[in-house]
Amino acid sequence: MSNYSSLISSEEVSKIFRIFETFKKNSIFLVGGCIRDAILQKDVTDIDFATSLTPDETTNLLDQNNIQSVDVGKKYGTVTAIINQKKYEITSFRKDISTDGRHATVTFTKDMKEDAQRRDFTFNALYVDSNGKIFDFYNGQEDLKNGNVIFIGDPNERIKEDYLRILRYFRFFALFENSDIDPDLQKVFTVNHAHLSNISNERKWHEFKEILKLKTPHNSLHMMESVGILKTHFEGALLDENFKNLIEIESRIGAVPNPIIRLSTLIGSSLEKTNHFINSFPLSKTDSTELLKLSSLNKKIVSYLSMKEVRYLLYKLGKTEFQNQIIINWSRDTQNKNEVNWRSLYEVADNWTKPDFGISPKDIINMGIEQGPMVGRIMSEVEDWWAENDFIDDKFSLIERLKAIVQAQK
Repeated sequence: MSNYSSLISSEEVSKIFRIFETFKKNSIFLVGGCIRDAILQKDVTDIDFATSLTPDETTNLLDQNNIQSVDVGKKYGTVTAIINQKKYEITSFRKDISTDGRHATVTFTKDMKEDAQRRDFTFNALYVDSNGKIFDFYNGQEDLKNGNVIFIGDPNERIKEDYLRILRYFRFFALFENSDIDPDLQKVFTVNHAHLSNISNERKWHEFKEILKLKTPHNSLHMMESVGILKTHFEGALLDENFKNLIEIESRIGAVPNPIIRLSTLIGSSLEKTNHFINSFPLSKTDSTELLKLSSLNKKIVSYLSMKEVRYLLYKLGKTEFQNQIIINWSRDTQNKNEVNWRSLYEVADNWTKPDFGISPKDIINMGIEQGPMVGRIMSEVEDWWAENDFIDDKFSLIERLKAIVQAQK
């Protein structure tokens, strides 16, 4: 059974196949990333189709079968079908008439191979029909098996059609953990990467973050740095010994790669550079907050913390932020003189359980403090005292401290 048979047999995909094949035989195919990822046995998140029907025919066919559709990409040949709240892009076979490096003017065709010719890499030009037969015009399966990232046709022409393909190349280069680039291809990147400035920062950030998520992106980033991409397009990101150390640490402790920790290491701890990056690229609120926290390293986190200090910092920062700070501080210990200590601190956090404070706003109100901001301030003061005293497990002492603080406010 093929790796993509489960895609074909899913309820929504089989429904789309059935509708199109009933209308016209051999008119629709799974295509691109979903086939690539299925063969690689990776999770398939986006399922795309290619069809010999025109966009109007696709829209009409979906309407006739009571399938909701969205046609905002219709002028580029794409209609999105929505089944069971899942989205499936169905794009007509097409070929480019002209392109400006960001968007193409297309015309529609009935020829699958013409459609394949406009795609970026050989392994992204794989088509599968409803019976599981695969159509591979450019040896994409073999390139996928061998981890080869090969442009279809002339790399220079493919890149000029969409300059984002430069970053997509480096994403797959990192995915396959490759180490060398053909010198002629490196020259193509060097000549063309300046045009990435015409690509939206949203699209660039998406690709860059995907690179940073991968297990071992170091070689890919090194190649990007060597042709000038990091410095020119990513706020002077610098690939140094700290980053290499970070990747090795993640591997040794089995940590899931965190793209924001990696980004922080690349752009450094300068708050000015961090804010500039956040203002330039559309990071999510969560990512922006994490990056800002990492840019101002917690100076209290050192390799020789006492267990009392560890418990206090874990309580104040939380497990995730504490471990993030451990990893990034550890990565800057490039001599690895304190690896045993750093590892121990990281592992302590894995087994930490947050203690229960045991005081509520109601306790403070019952002592005669009116409900309002004062209650919160008293809560914080008592909680700080409790944490600084190693989470004293003595309710009587805690209440007495609370009484003293309340009395001072009256």
